[in-house]
Amino acid sequence: MRTGYNEALAMLGYLLGAVASSVLVEWAHEGGRESLGEVLLMCSLLFEVAFLFGVVRLLFRGVRWGGRVFARRGRTTTPQDPPGSPGR
Repeated sequence: MRTGYNEALAMLGYLLGAVASSVLVEWAHEGGRESLGEVLLMCSLLFEVAFLFGVVRLLFRGVRWGGRVFARRGRTTTPQDPPGSPGR
C-alpha cells in the first residue's frame, strides 16, 4: 500500500475512535461508571488531537507539494535561446 492510503486510513481510524469513545463516555456516565467515563474521555481527546495533527501534517505536505509544482512550472516556462543564437 502507498503511504497516502495509510495516512488516510489512520485519520479515519482517529475519527472513528473519537466518535466511538465519545458515545461510550455517555454510556459510562449513565451506567454510573465514572472512572471508566474519565478514561474514555481522555481517549476521545487523544483521538481528536491525533486527528488534528494529521490534518495539519497533510496541509503542510500540500503546501510543500504546491510549492514544488509552481517551482517546476516556473522553470519550464522560462524562454530559452534558440540554437545558434549569440547567447550560447
